[in-house]
This record gives sequence, C-alpha cells and structure tokens, in this order.
Amino acid sequence: MEKVENNKFLEEVKIGKLLRMFAIPCVISLVVQALYNIVDQIFIGFTQGLGDLGNTATGIVYPLTVIALAIGLLIGDGVAAKLSINQGQNNNKNNSKTIASNISFGLIISLIMMAFGLLFAKPILVGFGANEVILPYASNYSTFIIIGFPLFIIGTIINPIIRADGSPKYAMFAMIAGALTNIILDPVFLFGFKMGMQGAALATLLGQAVTFILSVIYLFRAKTFKLKLSDFIPNLKLFGSVTKLGISSFLTQISIVIISIINNNLILSLLPTDNSAIGMLTIAFKVFGIVVSIIVGIACGGQPIIGYNYGARKFDRVKQTFKLIITTSLVIGVIATLLFLFLPKQIFALFGYSQVSEFGVKCFTIYMNMILLTCFSKATAIFFQSIEKPVKSTLVAMCRDLIFLVPLTFILYKFGVDAFLWSAPISDILTTILAIVFLVLVFKEFAKLSQKSETTETTVKIENSKPGIIITISREHGAGGREIAFELAKKLNIPCYDKELTSMVAKNTGLAVDYINKLENNVSQPLYELYLTKTPTEIAREAQNNVLVAIAQKGSCVIVGRCADYILRDYNPYRIFIYADMEYKQQRIMNNYKDAKNTAYENIIKSDKNRARFYHETTGQTWGAKENYDLCINSSIGVEQMVNIIYNCIKNKI
Repeated sequence: MEKVENNKFLEEVKIGKLLRMFAIPCVISLVVQALYNIVDQIFIGFTQGLGDLGNTATGIVYPLTVIALAIGLLIGDGVAAKLSINQGQNNNKNNSKTIASNISFGLIISLIMMAFGLLFAKPILVGFGANEVILPYASNYSTFIIIGFPLFIIGTIINPIIRADGSPKYAMFAMIAGALTNIILDPVFLFGFKMGMQGAALATLLGQAVTFILSVIYLFRAKTFKLKLSDFIPNLKLFGSVTKLGISSFLTQISIVIISIINNNLILSLLPTDNSAIGMLTIAFKVFGIVVSIIVGIACGGQPIIGYNYGARKFDRVKQTFKLIITTSLVIGVIATLLFLFLPKQIFALFGYSQVSEFGVKCFTIYMNMILLTCFSKATAIFFQSIEKPVKSTLVAMCRDLIFLVPLTFILYKFGVDAFLWSAPISDILTTILAIVFLVLVFKEFAKLSQKSETTETTVKIENSKPGIIITISREHGAGGREIAFELAKKLNIPCYDKELTSMVAKNTGLAVDYINKLENNVSQPLYELYLTKTPTEIAREAQNNVLVAIAQKGSCVIVGRCADYILRDYNPYRIFIYADMEYKQQRIMNNYKDAKNTAYENIIKSDKNRARFYHETTGQTWGAKENYDLCINSSIGVEQMVNIIYNCIKNKI
C-alpha cells in the first residue's frame, strides 16, 4: 500500500506549500507551450519587410497550428488518461499497445493533414481570413508549419504520456528545449539569413523537431512500459477508447479555432482596408492566452490537493485550497487588467509595432477588459473538474468561448467594431454568473455531506481462511447476490466480503467511507490533471485492488462485486454472475427498501448501468457476458436453492 499511503501528504502538508509544489511546473509547462504560438510574432514584428503584415499572416495561420494541437491532445491526453486508469488498477499489460497503436494513428492523421494542407493551402488560408495582400505572407509561413504537422502532433501526443509515466520534469524539459530552439533560431533565420516568413516557420518546425526527438527518446527509457514493433499496428478499438477520454482537450482547442476563424473573417468585413487589424487582435488573443495559461497552471496544481481532500471529505481544506487558487488568480487578473488598460501600446511595441491603431488599443481595453472574470471562471471550471463535477466543469469551460461568445460575436458585429469587441467581456460576465451559481450549489452540497459523512476508522480486518477456491459473485441489482454470497460463505465456512471492503479501502487511503461507497458510480473524467495522474477515484480503485489481493492471499473466500473476478484473475477464481427476471428483482427491491414499483424499476436500471460501465472501464470486458464467467444463473428460484446449486458446482474444487 506504499504508493497509496504516500498520497496522504495531500491532507497533511500546508496548502500553500502543496500548491507551489504542483502549480509551478504546471505553469512553466503551459506558458512554454503558449510561447510557441507567440515567439514568431515578436521577431517577425521587428523584421524589415514583414512587420504588421507578417504578424497578421501568423494570425491567419494560427488556426492551423491549433487544429494540429487539438489532434495531438485528443490522442495524447486520452492515452495519458488511459495509462492512469490502468496504473490505478495494477493492469499495465496493454499499456504498450495502447501507446504505440495510438502514436501510429497520430502519424497517419498528421500525414493526411500535411498532404491536405499542402494541396489546399490557398483556399484554406482564404477561408481563415486572408486577403490578397496578406495571402503571400501567410502562404510562405504556412508551408513549413504544415510540413511540421507530423513532428508537432507526435510530440504533443508523447508529452502527456511522459507525464503519466511519472516523469513530468522530463516532459517539461522536452517542451522548454523545443521553445528555446525556436527562440534562438528565429533571429538567426530572420535577421541573419533574411529568410522572411519561411525562416520564422522553419525555426518553429526545428523547435518542434527537438521536442519530438527528445520525446521519442523517452519512449525507449520509460518506467512503466516497453514498446515492441508489433505494438505499433493500428488498433481501432484502442483508438476509440482513448479519444473519448481526450475529447474535452480537443474541444477546448477547437473552440479557439472557431473563434479565431470567425474573428478573422468578421474583422476583414468590418475593416477591409486595415491589414494590421487581424494581426493586432491575434496578438491580444495570444497575450491573453499566456495569462490564461498561468491561471490554468495554478488551478491544475490545485487539482490533486482538492480532489484528494474532497474524497477524504475534508471540505475545509478543499475550500482553503480553492480560496488560495482564486485569490492568486484574481491578483494575476488585476495585474493583467491594469497592463491591458494602461499599457496596450507598450505591449504591441514588444511585437515591433511603432504605431498602434485605435482598433489595436481597443483589442486590449475593450475585448480583454474583463480578463479578471476570465481568470475566475477558468479556475472555477478546473475546480469543478477536481471534485468530479464534469457537467458543471464543461459548461463553465465552454460557455465563455462557445455558448456565449460565438453567438454574441455574430449579433454585435452588425452594430460596428466597438460592439463586436464588447462580445468578449459580456461573455465573461455571463459565464461568471453561471460559475457563481454552481459554486453556491456545490458549497451547499459540502455542508450536507459534512453533516452525514461517516468516519473512516474501522475495526474490520482480513480474516485468515483455509486454503481453497476464491469465489467471486457479480450480480444484477435486486437479484439477491449479496444474500446468496453470505449464505454460501456460511455453508462453506469461509469469509465473505462485500461492504467490509469499503471500510478497508477507506482506512488505507484516508478517503471517506461514503465516497468509497460511490466508487462504482464514478467514471474517470475526460479532463485529466497535468502532473498528478491519479484522481481520488483512481487512488480508491488502486487501494481496493490491493485489498482484494491481500484477501485472496489469506485463502478461500467469497467476494461480492468490485470486479474481483478480473482483478483476481491470476488466482483463478470461480466466477459467478447472478441475474433475475425483472418482476422478481422489482419485488425484492420493493420489499427491502419500500420503494414503489416504478421507483424500483428505475433504480435497477440505473444501478445496473453504473455497474456495467464501471466493469467495462476496469476490465475492458462486458459485464454480464457469459464468456466472462464460469456460472451464470437466474436467482428467481430462490436464495436457498441458489446456494445449493452453487455449492454442488464447486464442491469438487474445495
């Protein structure tokens, strides 16, 4: 239990120290990633013959880079999430195939994107907002950016895998090395070799190549997996299993693409003769992105602290961590607001703009003037993710950029440039109101949970047993599986474990009993922490698996549920699945819990759906499928007859 117990420092060490420990590497990594999208513009702005037009061209090409990033994160974050789940379940045998197969898919997709981009570059760039003046600059810049898609996408896929493997510092080093290469080569190619837009793009490509090479090197020195050539054969099932976990990261990036393309085209419509307008808004957008990266890094640093203490029902520490994250985020938001309001021209000067139009100033003073609220809503969305509130998290995360901003942009641009720019602050205000409403509901839930939270102290111990068979019983809700299990154990004179497992897991993790009881209802979230790869749910699952192994080592027993048939497969258990007719199950639920017939039916459907989902996520197999069990039996014949039938089936194995 060493690995699980070591996580208890999350409920003991001072919050400030913990947050610094986790947040600093997160912030560094995310800011470095943001710099990839901004460093070219700084050097282009100071290059003779490029300047404003060159910066506008990078703004046109920007959506292409984000699409490539979205694909990389879709696969990379999905694979990292899958590895985390497998590690938490002590099930690492398919990790190599999951990693290699999805890298192959990433390579295939990136090559298709590269070919498509090179063939249709001109119509794509025009669709992204390029006019006849900007198009030559954008075309020159986009060529190397598109050629670099395979390097960029594969590097992006591998980076979160490295973190999930337990090497966040190496992942950060690979990112920083690539960014530094880009920064060093930009002036060499632009000022030294005078390569123009292609020089800036080539510097970016070579920076991505450095990250790619360092990331690939790590694959051959990984801690928890070893790749074979045969693992790289594409597996569509494995691809589907990881992309559903990475879809949130994908959607987050795609929302940026949508906003960028819409903004570029609307600005072109509003200011058709201002060839610097798109570039200025793009710069404001990217500077805004650096601030948001800092906030996201701080909030992600708080995820493991909040998540673990939420699982342990230590709500005071949850609130304390959230308060510190929000306070820090608001301080940064205030600083950013002051810079945007009073120093917009100085910010543009960093990108080589000697003169800044009124529109450029307004990009900061209007469009970005509610960044304080953006900081609040971004941090709050990650807070909801940390306490396993995926719907609230997704709504708050997506409302600002998609649900509010896109419609408001189309509505307000009809009233002129200023109205168009006010779409962002209005979206920030509406999103903040929604976030506050959700926070009030969550804190009320905390109060209720605090009142009924059960103690984790327990005197339950694993019993010594005689050598012999281990019997695992999976069951439909209402089929009487628990009662049958205990009667069978009594007849065999061996221990039976069901709810006792909950107390053991709670004792070994520090998580609350009522949290553990909901384990089968907790499905891994698609949004994953950057640096601590185990959520409280995963910690609880790992502890539960270890408890099951410890029980099996003590001898013959009966275990109810918990995917024990799969977790203990090395012990060759006798696997039983108990089902029953709906009428029989409804009647049992009505008798035991005094539910109405309709309520009993709904509870059966909901409970069985959760068990099936949990079983599939843990085992990759189908819950209740006959090929996964040694005996599938209908319990409608009654508990006593069931016990006798099962006893007769296994008596020769005792």
